[in-house]
Amino acid sequence: MFRRIGSGLLVALFFASLSGCQKVPPPIAEAEGEVTYDGKPVPNGIISFIPEGTERATGGGAILAGRYRVYPEVGLAPGKYRVEIRWAKATGEKKKEVVYGHSSDIFAEALPEKYNTQSVLTAELIAGKNDVPFLLEK
Repeated sequence: MFRRIGSGLLVALFFASLSGCQKVPPPIAEAEGEVTYDGKPVPNGIISFIPEGTERATGGGAILAGRYRVYPEVGLAPGKYRVEIRWAKATGEKKKEVVYGHSSDIFAEALPEKYNTQSVLTAELIAGKNDVPFLLEK
């Protein structure tokens, strides 16, 4: 019986059966937008997207010159997230210890806790690109 069916047809049937077994990759969300505090761009910092109520991955990215981008490679799934934003700002003070003849700056969180450790910020991401600005105020 197998001799009547050409070897090319057998190979095609084999690969066709395998294609039904492949997993479809999950949808991926990417996010970008501006981040301001009292109308001024946040010069640098970190933004984190923490999933609400599920086992999805946490992800984030850097804030540079008032803009951020979470790339698709981070692997955020569509859904609801709590968002934390951190901005370490120099206080103008120096550390007492001197290393190699220099004293390091002391940094402190420049944003209120309601934007990071006690964040009230949320975002709902869909598959694909999302423009999600965060215009923060005191």
